[in-house]
Amino acid sequence: MISSELLSSAARTQLSSQLDFATSMTESMIETMEKLMGLNLQAARASLDMTMESAQQLMATKDPQDFMTVSGHQLQPHADIVMTYVRHLSNIASGTQRDLARITQDKVNESSREIVSILDKLGSGAPEASRNSISLLKTVIDNAASGYGQINQNTQNAIAQLESSISTTGHELTTVAKKTSGRAKK
Repeated sequence: MISSELLSSAARTQLSSQLDFATSMTESMIETMEKLMGLNLQAARASLDMTMESAQQLMATKDPQDFMTVSGHQLQPHADIVMTYVRHLSNIASGTQRDLARITQDKVNESSREIVSILDKLGSGAPEASRNSISLLKTVIDNAASGYGQINQNTQNAIAQLESSISTTGHELTTVAKKTSGRAKK
């Protein structure tokens, strides 16, 4: 038989656990927003500085050929700024994903342990026929936690592939910008 004390204790533990989980998730999201705001401010500053410098260089040109040469030279620094921004954005996103995945995995593991503990307490006073059902339920809970762990690992692998693609794209963009800049010099 389920005692009211067992249910009350389980409810308090679950409520406390949910509050800790929500707090951890909120803190992680606030940190991410702070990083994004900082990155965007840095990008805005770099863009403004680059635009002002570019405008001054273009205004100092004397003929169309000189204008084209200066314009071609400006492509590379702009591409570098964009790729730096994308890399930082990717790092922030993957860091946030890792934090949220860790927090969630910890919560899943903790909840699984709590449920198994409650089931063990219930099983100790249950009739023999019910113990098999409780054992089966514990196995289902363990399998669900393991399944979540696998989904989490697959997500991390996908993010690693995305970061690799961003790196490759950045390299290709830099190569194209250098070629374009080289053509402008001719």
